[in-house]
Amino acid sequence: MKIGIMDSGAGGLTILNAIRQKFPALDLLYLADEEFAPYGEKTPADIQGRIIKIAQFFDAEQVDAIVVACNTATVCAIDQLRAVTALPVIGVEPAVKPAFRMSKKRHVAVLATPLTAASERLGELIERWREDSRVQIMSSASLAYAIDDWPTSKVQVEATVRTLCAEMIQSDVDTLVLACTHYPLVKELFTDALGAQCEIIEPSEGVTAQLMRRLEQAYPEVLPAWLGEVRGSIEIVSSKGLENMPNLIGWVEDSAALLVPKSVAISDYNAVIGA
Repeated sequence: MKIGIMDSGAGGLTILNAIRQKFPALDLLYLADEEFAPYGEKTPADIQGRIIKIAQFFDAEQVDAIVVACNTATVCAIDQLRAVTALPVIGVEPAVKPAFRMSKKRHVAVLATPLTAASERLGELIERWREDSRVQIMSSASLAYAIDDWPTSKVQVEATVRTLCAEMIQSDVDTLVLACTHYPLVKELFTDALGAQCEIIEPSEGVTAQLMRRLEQAYPEVLPAWLGEVRGSIEIVSSKGLENMPNLIGWVEDSAALLVPKSVAISDYNAVIGA
């Protein structure tokens, strides 16, 4: 089976790595939509149109499911995506539910891109699960984009993380939700800055479990095949070209399985929202 995974850049590779570790027999096709990045600076309507183009790309590649490994794309466009494809579509949402249950001091920080931080979907999740917890919604307009430039941007990323963590420490936050798939790529920086007294929650395990559930529902007859011992392939494609490909591949834990990376022109696909 072949799974399409997309993000604006490298962030969704945290999800790819988790899927690969749990289900190594799956073929994984990863799209870094770097030409359209950063998503956080786009309007919801722009993101919706772009996601439909990406769905058409995945359809042409004959994937069996689509993982939207991007918080911003999920909150802005997953409903529109599900309206135009019969494939299982798995999104990624901030893991606020386990964070609220885990927090001992009842003070949780949610770190996201500005668009996700201001989204109605995040607000609904928080109100559904917060109970008596205090919530500190934080955002960074630059961090995700800077992580895409790692390791060139290492000094900038470290400085941004230190500043954000200093604010959390001052506010006595004891649980942090990383609500952008880019942020777990530098989780160690948050751990070092916040210390052992702060739990850090990220969504990769939850997304992987949901993918398994959706595949079981959609394709019960091929369950033994995608749980087999044979390793599937990993293919990385970018909408911007190959110049940043070494950085993308550097985040892939099972790089030995990579096919030849390539570029793809997502703009060639025609978006038809609501078709």
